[in-house]
Amino acid sequence: MFIKKMITILKKYIIKHFDTISFDIFDTLIERDVNIPSDIFYKVGLKILGKNEAETFRKDRIEAEEKARKSKLGGEVTLEEIYLLLPSKYYNKLDVLLRTEIETEISLCHAKENIVSLLKELNGSKKIFLISDMYLPKEVIKKMLDKCNIHGYNNIYVSNEYGINKISGRLFIKVFSVEKINPKRHLHIGDSIKADFLGAYRAGAHSYHIKRKSRLIRIFNK
Repeated sequence: MFIKKMITILKKYIIKHFDTISFDIFDTLIERDVNIPSDIFYKVGLKILGKNEAETFRKDRIEAEEKARKSKLGGEVTLEEIYLLLPSKYYNKLDVLLRTEIETEISLCHAKENIVSLLKELNGSKKIFLISDMYLPKEVIKKMLDKCNIHGYNNIYVSNEYGINKISGRLFIKVFSVEKINPKRHLHIGDSIKADFLGAYRAGAHSYHIKRKSRLIRIFNK
C-alpha cells in the first residue's frame, strides 16, 4: 500500500515537472535471481566446465572484463570483446560459454515490480527511454525485457553500441542529441550513484536514485 502511494505521488511529480523520462535497466527495471552479477559466471562455468572449474571461470571472466575495459580507456565493451580476452584454455569452448552466459542471463531475470509499475503508469503520458551501461547486446536485453513483460518504452540505448557510457555523462548526451531532449526537463531513474545519479547530473539532467538489491553483499564481494 505504501509503495503504491509513493508511485502515485512520484508519477504526479514527474508529469508536472518533466517532459521526458528514462530508466536504467539492470537493478532498476530488471533484477537477476542471484546475489551478485558474477554468480551468473559461476553458473555458466558449472554448466559447461563442471564444479571443479566453476569458481576459476568466474574469476577469469571477471578479469577478462576488467582487461577489456582498460583497453578501451574508459569506453564501453561488448560481450564478444570480453570473451576474446579469456585465457587460451577456454578457446575451444568460447562459443558455447558465451551462448550459455546469454541464455543464463535471460533465464535468471525478473521484473522489479515497483519500478516497472511506475513505467507502466507513465506510459502514454511521457516519452520513455531505457539507458544502460552494459556489455550484453541490445537484442539480448530486449529478450530479457520481453520475458519480464516490460513494454511501453520509446527506445533503448546501450553503451556498448556507442562506445560511451553513462558514468561519463556522454551516453546521456548522445541520447539527448538523438532524441532532441531538453536535459533540464528530463528525469533519469536508476540504482547506481555513479552511473545514474552523477552521470545524469554531468549531462545536465535530473535524476532519482533508487535502492539496489543486495548492495552490501555486492560491495564486499567485489
